[in-house]
Amino acid sequence: MKLKYLGTAAAEGFPAAFCNCEHCKKARENVGAEFRTRCQAMVDGKLLIDFPAETYLHAVRYGTDLSAIENLLVTHSHTDHFYAQELCNRGYRFALNMTAPVLNIYGNSEVHAVFEEGTRRELRPAVAESLRFHTVRAFEEFTAGDYRVLTLPAHHDEREEALLYCIQKGGKTLLWLNDTGILPENVFGFLAQKGIKADLVSFDCTFADDEKPSSARHMNIYQNCEMRDKMVKYGILNTNAKYYATHFSHNGAPFRERMEQMAQKYGFIAAHDGMDVEV
Repeated sequence: MKLKYLGTAAAEGFPAAFCNCEHCKKARENVGAEFRTRCQAMVDGKLLIDFPAETYLHAVRYGTDLSAIENLLVTHSHTDHFYAQELCNRGYRFALNMTAPVLNIYGNSEVHAVFEEGTRRELRPAVAESLRFHTVRAFEEFTAGDYRVLTLPAHHDEREEALLYCIQKGGKTLLWLNDTGILPENVFGFLAQKGIKADLVSFDCTFADDEKPSSARHMNIYQNCEMRDKMVKYGILNTNAKYYATHFSHNGAPFRERMEQMAQKYGFIAAHDGMDVEV
């Protein structure tokens, strides 16, 4: 599997849209190097993880044929992870000669509600025909094209069942762990029962190296280490597994060089926008 990090920032982006803190002001002085868009990833040019408003920007910036995406996994309904309105442009006169005839969208019931709400006014029948929504819950398994997908419960928002994803193809396994705090033991037990041996784990590292995170809904690098240790305990990591940190908040001063040094210190790799990884 080939994974591309399209965006690596938390909800506000970096530099943050309305912020004039010292980190954001400094980032604007060198925005070409420090710019981080909201989190999204692409697998093999066929599968997307999340769908922020920057999806259009990502497609243009990296030369992606967005119409070739066959499957979209949505973690939860927050707007930095699911901008449903853009889907109204997938067809009709807005998009000609598309590569894949259908886009399958997987998400929880709240994501489905946001999809219905966000597309209600502008979704033309010809476009609706190309969209298939599949409501999924935690601890389920399904096939999305060439991929085996397991759903995991995130510790993120009490108002909805936010999801994490385990994605497998060709004997390789990716664990996508964005937006979440520390996971309960039953998640690791579920993965162990399913025989998971992850080759790559992508961690939420919203708070970077802040020792006193302000929320239990996200993690810092120390909690990433704690999660990794639990995965080792449950035997759900391959020997040569790689660990990536992403979803950085502007509050953590996520300058590229600083994040790379921080991550390396603990045996992680700090993701940046446009990073390519082969699993």
